[in-house]
Amino acid sequence: MRLPLRHPPPSADSGPLRCLHLELLADAARGLPLGPAARALTGARGRGRHGNALQWHFGLEAHDAERQLDWEDRIEIKMLTVWRRADGRVVSDKLKVCEAGVDPWHKLANVLWVFVDRCTRVVLGHRFSHRAAELDPWLRPSWGADPHFDQPSMFIESREGSDGSEAPAYYLASGLFLALEWFEGLRPTRFDPASWSTLRRDHAGRPPWLSLATRGQTGPLACPRCGGAIDFDAEAFATRGCVPARHGPTAADGSASPCCLRGHVLVDPSELPSSPVCRRETQFMGIEGRDEDEALWRLSDRVAEPEDHLH
Repeated sequence: MRLPLRHPPPSADSGPLRCLHLELLADAARGLPLGPAARALTGARGRGRHGNALQWHFGLEAHDAERQLDWEDRIEIKMLTVWRRADGRVVSDKLKVCEAGVDPWHKLANVLWVFVDRCTRVVLGHRFSHRAAELDPWLRPSWGADPHFDQPSMFIESREGSDGSEAPAYYLASGLFLALEWFEGLRPTRFDPASWSTLRRDHAGRPPWLSLATRGQTGPLACPRCGGAIDFDAEAFATRGCVPARHGPTAADGSASPCCLRGHVLVDPSELPSSPVCRRETQFMGIEGRDEDEALWRLSDRVAEPEDHLH
């Protein structure tokens, strides 16, 4: 259920804020695979595991601070997952801003938006925004708007909490980002949310494993985790670059393969951006879940902090 906004638009604005250190981290995050950190941070909570992984890579605590802004209480960090539809259009889901008791105008005053591929969970790019300059023309009309009939860019939505109680939160409508044209130039994976949901449902809620191959691949593919045979529709893969796949019951050595407990998706990674701080093979290992815990690395350890943050 959608509800009216609780916080009125502010009468004053603090002005744009920046931090060179965060800008350097954001630049270096392009091509970063979030999967390894998401799998390692099993105790993280609040944002979802990939959002927590992004926070961790930026050198922050992997949980929500709620009222405080993520970066030095100056800049909020928002992860926006995007994918490409069959018609080529790049889209996203609605985005949670904060709990309904927290001021969303403050949260959105200065934001680093990190765009992440919905299928592979690789960082595609980013942008910084100042609410008063870029977002207010879209957000201020949300105050006093009917949350259902006026289709406001920001609204409160009531959700079911884990204990059955309602936990309302502020959201930004997915159409806002299309109107802002922020996805121009991004090349995310062509993704079918319905197919992905079916694979999860058919495998006890476990997300599918990803295997990588270039278009034109034919015949069974060797599973990158156990060596077992993965079969797929080669014609569909050549057309779409991302298709469901079927894993055989055995591993390469003939033993029963634990990979059978997961659904499988075959992905062409050729359009994913390379990373300035890790090798392509490291990126591919992270996407396919071939990473080892002892090899887990952190982006903030590979980006030198400048002496002057320029603020």
